[in-house]
Amino acid sequence: MDATANGLTQGLTAILQEMLEIVQRVFGGADTISLLIMLVVIVGSGMVLGEVRRIVQVTVGALVLYGLLKLGYAITQGANPMALPTTAWNDLKVMSVGDLTVYFLAFAIVITVVHMIRNAVNAGGHGHGH
Repeated sequence: MDATANGLTQGLTAILQEMLEIVQRVFGGADTISLLIMLVVIVGSGMVLGEVRRIVQVTVGALVLYGLLKLGYAITQGANPMALPTTAWNDLKVMSVGDLTVYFLAFAIVITVVHMIRNAVNAGGHGHGH
């Protein structure tokens, strides 16, 4: 029994370590503008998330919006608008499932946290002499 539990622990530790490396690669290599766009999209999504059961739809929408805003920013920086759809599609095709999963989970977790903070602030602000 101990050997099984130990093997399971080692397996989970290896998976978590690999996910951490992916997170560092995905977000550590992002430029400041990308991180700012990401922050605005995530906080905005967390503020408009009505019900937590809609987190999957809202997260997918946030990822799409993030991608579109990054394309828009690229155009403002002089990128060729006609080449962008092909470039964006090629960038998406070379992303690994691990990278996509990390983006999705990171967005979903932070959107949920923002949503919970917003709800806590709203709940705390009611019934205090307003």
